[in-house]
Amino acid sequence: MSEGGSDAEKSRDLSDHPGWFGWGYGDGRGGFILGIHADWPSYPCSPGGMHGLFDLAQFPEGTRFEPMDEIDRCVLFNAYNYDPKKPHPPRDPWSRDAFQVAIWHEDLLRLGKEGLISGVIPISHREWELRRRIEMGWKRGVRYFTEDDQGNSREIPLPSLPEPPVEEDFWDGDPYTYPAFEENGNESPLTITAAGWEVVTQQLSEQVELPESLPDLRKLLDNELYDHAVREVGIAVESALREVVGNDDGYGQRLVGEFIDHLHDEVFVYNTMLKIYRLRLRTFFKFVRNPHAHHKISLTRPHALSLTAHALHLLSDIQEFGGEEERQ
Repeated sequence: MSEGGSDAEKSRDLSDHPGWFGWGYGDGRGGFILGIHADWPSYPCSPGGMHGLFDLAQFPEGTRFEPMDEIDRCVLFNAYNYDPKKPHPPRDPWSRDAFQVAIWHEDLLRLGKEGLISGVIPISHREWELRRRIEMGWKRGVRYFTEDDQGNSREIPLPSLPEPPVEEDFWDGDPYTYPAFEENGNESPLTITAAGWEVVTQQLSEQVELPESLPDLRKLLDNELYDHAVREVGIAVESALREVVGNDDGYGQRLVGEFIDHLHDEVFVYNTMLKIYRLRLRTFFKFVRNPHAHHKISLTRPHALSLTAHALHLLSDIQEFGGEEERQ
């Protein structure tokens, strides 16, 4: 597409559409595009690996996740119970001030099977479709109609239900590839289990690579000043954001908003990635940076290392975005 293309041509650019993840997102080979056909406030990372678990682990232990929407084999959840003083779901889960997180079906089922999350069970495509229809008020044998702007009535055709599942075989594989959110037969929010938190802490703590630009960080960790170490790396993340946006006075969630606007206006990051980083930074300031900036918190070494690794990943990405702007 040429630079002088029409508005209509530009509107067909896939990167302008919410839910677009880019060429080869996930496998790195450029063989396909992943997309979600919904303008959600948050999007998932690529499916596979432990991405889904780490997306959930952006929130504190005890956080509950309630499904809000579902499309394209992906579920959007609202997060709540992360603050003991506010244990209930938000009144408006779609609010920009609420926290939402999205996870692919395949990740939910795998994590549930491995006992890393609770509150999800596998069901068949047929049962999943039946549950969706019941939630919409569907009843067997009832015909449904809609009216257009002129008052003309039109029947809404419902596609045939999928066939009942058959036993797993070599060719068809596992027929139970859709998630339902329940535990012991009752509806249930999603939570990370103790085993899940152990995996998150272990894997993150093993990934710590201390940069030469933060010499005091190693000293603090070596001297078991873990709370100070997390505070130090939090300051580094906040300083990097200020440097990229060019605002020496910015701080906290306001600075996060300025950074996301900057990526949109100056670096031209596409919609999906903007929302992924908006969530990562909002949760980092809410649950890591701010508590350690204002309170003394006792930490074990693995926990401190995992928080440090998380912050350093963010720091690296922020600096990379700054470098992209300079290259443009």
